[in-house]
Amino acid sequence: MAFLSLYRKYRPDDFEGLIGQEHVVKTLKNTLQTGRIGHAYLFAGPRGTGKTSTAKVFAKALNCVKGPTIEPCGECPACQKINSGRSLDVIEIDAASNRGIDEIRDLREKVKFYPTEGDYKVYIIDEVHMLTKGAFNALLKTLEEPPENVVFILATTEPHRVIDTILSRCQRYDFSLLTIKDIKKRLKYICQAESVTYHEGAVDLIARSSNGGMRDAISLLDQAISFTNGQLDENRLQEMLGKVDSTVLVDLFNKIVNKETAAAIELLNQIIDRGNALSVLLDDLIEYLRQLLLIKECGGKTSVLDLPEERIEELLQESNKVDISLLINFIEELTSIKKDFVFTEQPQILLEMGIIKLAALDQGDSLTALKSRIASLELALKELLEGKRKARPPVSVDKQGGQEAKTVNNTKPSVIEDKSEDKKNVVKKKERDTGPAENSNITIEQVRELWPVILEKIKEKDISVQAYLLEGKPEAVIDNCLSIEFPEDKGFHKNAAARKLDLVKKVITTVLGTDCQLVFKLRGEELAEAKKKELTEQESNNGDREDNRDDLVDRVADFFEGEVIKVNYEVLEDKGT
Repeated sequence: MAFLSLYRKYRPDDFEGLIGQEHVVKTLKNTLQTGRIGHAYLFAGPRGTGKTSTAKVFAKALNCVKGPTIEPCGECPACQKINSGRSLDVIEIDAASNRGIDEIRDLREKVKFYPTEGDYKVYIIDEVHMLTKGAFNALLKTLEEPPENVVFILATTEPHRVIDTILSRCQRYDFSLLTIKDIKKRLKYICQAESVTYHEGAVDLIARSSNGGMRDAISLLDQAISFTNGQLDENRLQEMLGKVDSTVLVDLFNKIVNKETAAAIELLNQIIDRGNALSVLLDDLIEYLRQLLLIKECGGKTSVLDLPEERIEELLQESNKVDISLLINFIEELTSIKKDFVFTEQPQILLEMGIIKLAALDQGDSLTALKSRIASLELALKELLEGKRKARPPVSVDKQGGQEAKTVNNTKPSVIEDKSEDKKNVVKKKERDTGPAENSNITIEQVRELWPVILEKIKEKDISVQAYLLEGKPEAVIDNCLSIEFPEDKGFHKNAAARKLDLVKKVITTVLGTDCQLVFKLRGEELAEAKKKELTEQESNNGDREDNRDDLVDRVADFFEGEVIKVNYEVLEDKGT
């Protein structure tokens, strides 16, 4: 007899063999007992959780000589043919390879024929989400009003990709991932049936590596039996799966906690040299930290961790060396690194940087607390600077004599004064008000240190401006003028940020506690040239603003269908207005 894979050999034959899906089994049994058999079912859930197996058991329950029954005999011709895949009344269709409209039209023609052996013709369409939109539409009418004694069972791992008109015509059953306990129980049963010797740790390792899928677990068991020659050992299975030994994980963690950074990085490189994948190492390390966290918080009697007693004792001893906040910081940092793995071609650098960063943390330190402390210091610095400003009242100085002006002119300004003179006075006043305070020069080191805070503040006001500024960086401070440099190919970002100059300048002034000039430049562009260009654009904008006032008034008058009336202010004053 030809060799049969374990997952096919031990596929469930009846409802009792379906593990971990009690809610589905109970509903289907009630359906059979009450005779409320629907014409279309949708089985949705992760791979390897029993969707197709449940569909076949349900088909046997419908077509057994005793059926419909909740206990198919498995011995009648109908049951045996369904088990071997030879039944003419149970048709399995792989939608991934039969996804077109022509295949569905062919199905619509064949569905009209009556069952040949059993009472029902059952169509099991696996991975139904792979059907094209045209195929779905062709299936709609048949699915809504199928011939008598025809049952459709649609199986999918991605129910959100099935169109709503199909979903509304089906009874939906959601399959969940299996627990470690259920998977281990099934694996031990198969090992005993196959006369395979095993260690508890080996079975636990296979169950955890299956990610909640029974089929994956049994396939790994099949591979492990061949690899270990029928004697399952945890150490050899770690070699097969590319896992890192738990003692190595403990050693790596302890070196980081003890701030032995160089030794930790050396151990990391040894792990990589042994051929262990960094993604697997990261997953194992996060899982180990999770176990420590749960043991420390819930105690050794927790049922959350389904681990051997000796392993629980080891974790209890290890958890006493660290506090919860440190474990949380480690998990947060490693999880963040795992997300970034997708976007880099050199994940080793990310992991090495993470180790260095984590080794710098002390027991009890919290990344959140550190951020809060920094924010408090920034606020205190800002208040201190503002307090100094308020302590120095503004002084108006007579430019000719250099003496403090002591008189205040309370008379009404004449409304017929030259407007151009008013403009000059406004500009001069603005220059005095916005000029940098005495002894308030900033340094590039201050700007670079507070640049992340500046970007975060800008993000709160306008996220698009922050996105532009992410392409630039503080380059220099000359004569209290800060230049932000952009790469040569980022001219668009530079110009877009320059259009929001006032916003950026306001935030920088708030964070630094002092005013400064601001210039955006491209790499290689001279600062003086960029500054001149920036000032020219600002002056042009200021001039345009005054010139555009009349245009704005005209547009408002046109919009309201009115007219502009010129007012004689002398007449108004004479009338006491």
